[in-house]
Amino acid sequence: QMCIRDRLKIAKNIICTMANLYNLDRKIQNCKDNICIMDVMFEFDLLPIEQADILYKPPKAIENIYLSKVEGMLLGTIIGDVLGNKYESKIPAKKHHMDPIVAYPPKAHFTDDTQFTFWTLDVFLKEKWLNPESLAKKYIQERIIGIGKSIRSFIKRFKDLKYPWYLAGVKSAGNGALMKLSPVVIPHLINPTNCLWADAVVTTRLIYWDRLAISSAVAFTYLLWECFRRNKSPEPEWWLEKYVEITSELEGHKSKYKPRYPLKSTYQGPAWLYIEKVLRDALEKNLSLYDLSNNIGSGAYLLETIPNTLYVIMKYADNSLLALSKSVTYTKDSDTIGAIVGYIVGALNGVTSFPKHL
Repeated sequence: QMCIRDRLKIAKNIICTMANLYNLDRKIQNCKDNICIMDVMFEFDLLPIEQADILYKPPKAIENIYLSKVEGMLLGTIIGDVLGNKYESKIPAKKHHMDPIVAYPPKAHFTDDTQFTFWTLDVFLKEKWLNPESLAKKYIQERIIGIGKSIRSFIKRFKDLKYPWYLAGVKSAGNGALMKLSPVVIPHLINPTNCLWADAVVTTRLIYWDRLAISSAVAFTYLLWECFRRNKSPEPEWWLEKYVEITSELEGHKSKYKPRYPLKSTYQGPAWLYIEKVLRDALEKNLSLYDLSNNIGSGAYLLETIPNTLYVIMKYADNSLLALSKSVTYTKDSDTIGAIVGYIVGALNGVTSFPKHL
């Protein structure tokens, strides 16, 4: 009798799961924008972030939209990627003598940072919205240069195991979550709505099923948006304050992230709080980027990428070339960090802020 009851219970659970998946798929397929998809994902507990108010408020309008800023943002992604790719994985101590890196090394080329950026843009141009299913299909149709572990895992789940795109994401706090954000702002420049945040959430969640990844993607989308509204860099503290303000709402206060460096670190808690502590200490001590990178690491883990990226912007945002040079010289994952810094300074300063030889 006990065995029969257990089997009936298992069968009931399977039926309920299948029914839920059917309802989820039906609702997702009926969505024509990412606000709808985001709401469905919240309904079915598929978003590991807080359903904060910011997600439902439109960004402030941009008074004057300059093509130079759009070009700078996109070109900055490529320049940072290409400048950094030959030096990727080299620790800053081995690149210190090359400062400043202001020209492309021999046989330099773009990588997945550039590919994912322009694939995202291509989907928008063809479909007039950032359709995550089309993005997923794009990722499995093209050869990816320098493919990362998270992307590889996503492709296996989506292509080989036939997971639906909304279940194929992996639990990863990798910095690929930030590398392809720049096209997300383009559909909203003229008519800003809260779909900006939904686009950032859903296109990130497609691959990165992680609280830090998604919350930081929204925060960097906000910072990028503000670059279009400004003609000069705000005070250094502003970048950190806005990042913390947004991510603390979305990530919440109960998450448990651990830094990899220093090895004896005992911190375990919200990522935004760690990042705030690290950067306030760096500002107070006026650390160089080299020292910060050595202290906390500068690999593909967002708990390393974000502090290094923000610190570069806080110190050098008004000088695009210097910001890029520092970011690729003094970080380990130099192509992705270079690409992220590139789109921020490009959007802030415009395409003419980059030397013609780049």
